[in-house]
Amino acid sequence: MKLLLINSEINQADWIRRRLEIENNQVMVIPDWQTGWTMTHQSQYDAVLLTMNIAESNEADLRWTDERRTVPLLLIVSPDTPDNKAWCLESGADDCVGNSVDIRELTARLYALCRRKSGHFATRSELSIDDLDINLSERSVYRAGKRISLLPREYYLLLFLMQNRERVISKKEILENVWKSANSIRPNTVEVYINYLRNKIDRQSTTKLIHTVVGMGYVIRL
Repeated sequence: MKLLLINSEINQADWIRRRLEIENNQVMVIPDWQTGWTMTHQSQYDAVLLTMNIAESNEADLRWTDERRTVPLLLIVSPDTPDNKAWCLESGADDCVGNSVDIRELTARLYALCRRKSGHFATRSELSIDDLDINLSERSVYRAGKRISLLPREYYLLLFLMQNRERVISKKEILENVWKSANSIRPNTVEVYINYLRNKIDRQSTTKLIHTVVGMGYVIRL
């Protein structure tokens, strides 16, 4: 997908952009809504993401959702309350999520918006590296054509590694994204589950894909 992200918070915008680009999306980041609105007329985007703090938004920000447009608009709103999200939808947004949304949910909602716009669903259905394949629609995993049975947590850990292939990921980042916590989980939990995956993914293959980078974390790569 070709996406336009309108977000004035540089760190948050960069984090969202990088995560969306991992899924082979093209993301243009614009810091203000006026320029963003102009960009939607200059280039063809599949969807627009606009972050909005309800308390800090002015009338121009709020009217933006009412403008005539052909591109789907998804608002990332804060404070993350049901009333704020309902108000955004009532004001003209095609979809709305809170600012604490999981990146997988955000991606799925964007694909759903594009599906409704185009009438069909055209996106990647698999992630692959070497002879390891993840079928995203079935949530199934294959190595050299042989199906591998994974527990849900093992699957999401593998999926997170695959979504960040070639990038070293720290234990803290894994805990925050796969377990949604970095505080209440035992320190060796990630190591234990990495070993589970290695036994199921790498043990029977001469090509090892899951690697430890001492003092830094883990990475999936050839």
